[in-house]
Amino acid sequence: SSDLIENKSVKILNSISLRIILQRLLISLGVILFIRIGSFLPIPGINHTDLALYIQNNPFARNIVSTFSGKDSFVIGLFTLNIFPYINASIFIQLIIAFSPALSKLQKEGDLNARRSLNRLTRFVTLIWAIIQSVGLGLYLRPILFNWNTQLLFEIVVWLTTGAMIVLWLSELVTDYGLGNGASLLIYTNIVSSFPNLCKTLINENLQNLTIPAIVIITSLILLSLCGIVLLQEGVRRIPIISSKQLNQRRIGSSNIVNNYIPVRLNQAGVMPIILTTTVLILHCRSKLQLKYFLRLAE
Repeated sequence: SSDLIENKSVKILNSISLRIILQRLLISLGVILFIRIGSFLPIPGINHTDLALYIQNNPFARNIVSTFSGKDSFVIGLFTLNIFPYINASIFIQLIIAFSPALSKLQKEGDLNARRSLNRLTRFVTLIWAIIQSVGLGLYLRPILFNWNTQLLFEIVVWLTTGAMIVLWLSELVTDYGLGNGASLLIYTNIVSSFPNLCKTLINENLQNLTIPAIVIITSLILLSLCGIVLLQEGVRRIPIISSKQLNQRRIGSSNIVNNYIPVRLNQAGVMPIILTTTVLILHCRSKLQLKYFLRLAE
């Protein structure tokens, strides 16, 4: 009878766990689908015909768009900024914490209220960063759109900033009620969504040069790269911890010694520095283009 009761309890726990996992999975998929749809909802006021014409006539812009989206078209939608303002803000806050003793102490020794304060600070920096990126994108569109004016710039900033903050809220919903770590899940979704179009473009451009040995070599290199990335990301350096109790046990010759260690990851920062560097370079390129445009108007 005790075995039957134990088996029933295990089945009930498994069914509850499966139901919770399914619920979290559906919430995460719903949020990801909503964000993907919002990324293709065009912002009012922007003439995407002018934007498409500029992309077709500008080789640099066409190469950037085709590299990231796999197509020669680009839609400035509500969620165009996506989760990247929050990622950049998080990296910026970590840099400030590294150089600020007060914030570093607050992060290490603070309670729940301290963590909430840091989260509020990160959200505030996310808002500022989203405004900066929106203004940069709006100024970049100035020589492209024929109906560009200050009101259109203000509308672009409002729409894109609002979309970025909505994505931040949705990523926190995924973290709390979904599969967890909503920011990383959204980054992974953006990468995976552009991968099929990128592969299609590469195959179409190199169809004549593709042979069976070349396909085997390329596939092997891709698999080796993926294995290397996983090993680098999951690799840790185990630093052993020896307490005074363990030293006494070793002197006595006890065999019940538990080896404790601190796992230090080889790649602590992950992909965050690459994202921050890409954002800074894009802002630098946009500022140079705007400077050239203003100098041309001054002449």
